[in-house]
Amino acid sequence: MRSAMLIIVVVLLLTGCNYHNDLKNLQLIYATAIDVNEKNDIVTTVTIQTPGGKERSTPVHEVLSDSGPTLQESLYKKIGLQIAGPIGVSKNQVLLIGEKLAKKDLADILDSTFRNSNDPMLAKVAIVRGKAGELIRLDRIGSATAGEYLRKIIMSARYETIIPSLSLHALYPLLHDKGRDPVIPLLRKEEDKAVVDGVGLIHKRKYTGYSLTPEQSTLLILMYGRKDKVCVITRKVEEDSMQKDDPSQYLSLNITNLKRDKRVWIDEEGRVQIQLDLKMKGSVVEFAHDNLSDKKQVAALSQRFSDILTEEGHATCRLLQKANSDALSIGRDIMAYYPDAWAKMDWDTAYPNANFHVSMNVEIISHGIIN
Repeated sequence: MRSAMLIIVVVLLLTGCNYHNDLKNLQLIYATAIDVNEKNDIVTTVTIQTPGGKERSTPVHEVLSDSGPTLQESLYKKIGLQIAGPIGVSKNQVLLIGEKLAKKDLADILDSTFRNSNDPMLAKVAIVRGKAGELIRLDRIGSATAGEYLRKIIMSARYETIIPSLSLHALYPLLHDKGRDPVIPLLRKEEDKAVVDGVGLIHKRKYTGYSLTPEQSTLLILMYGRKDKVCVITRKVEEDSMQKDDPSQYLSLNITNLKRDKRVWIDEEGRVQIQLDLKMKGSVVEFAHDNLSDKKQVAALSQRFSDILTEEGHATCRLLQKANSDALSIGRDIMAYYPDAWAKMDWDTAYPNANFHVSMNVEIISHGIIN
């Protein structure tokens, strides 16, 4: 009996040693980028952090890249053979997709990621203009890894209502939803930094090549009926032919309250109609004039701002239709309220011909402590 107990203790101790040894040698991925090369292979680039050991007190960061016919092949077989230890993906913070590769079926490309329970489904997803691997190779800011740096940029833009927050977990159902198309945050490399460049428009699980600017993306989020912690909108409200683009011609408002009303119906001619009414209240952040104590002036500015945003809202919806990207989930409304019509409808033809009615009403409720 004692010998049996001794064997069990030895086995447990040895297993524990192997477990800790595996952890010590684990190669942690903090950011992943995927592109496509001339051979149509997937090129995967990762930044790996190796834990510090007795010889070194701080972790070591390394960028590795290789290619293969699939994401699984290029990452685990090709890159996996270049490192001393098992790959760990639990710390992966961002997944970047080059725009050329994003124009292929995203569900097929990311299939292994969606199937693997070990992959972090909360990793942020973004499309990169040009090659995604170039952003992974950016020098780290301070002590942050490339993954931490890129994630913070994405989260900051989300905080300011410039882009929606999109994780792998959120992307998967959207790629399989026939009544709605996702929009994916768009990044670009500018010298030695990454810049948020709006959102890329998706149709049938592929990047269409059409995109919304950061200003249009903010309006799209507002048309969702959502806003984040901060939503500052700056527009030119005055025209002066003598002084073009003078700062005093611009008004910056922080949207503090938002109410959206959305209505979708099919008219007698069978055409889809969409009514989007947004009512917003905002506080003046910047306006280089001292006449905001005048109620008539404030009302005129509110109307001017409303007219500008309404016109831009229509233009944004037209661009969505041009890309055939149903980012406002109009198809889902038709499916819910007009199931018989949906069953007979060719949505790829009906959606670009739908009629959007957009109204954005902005009320200035505060102008700060300056009268």
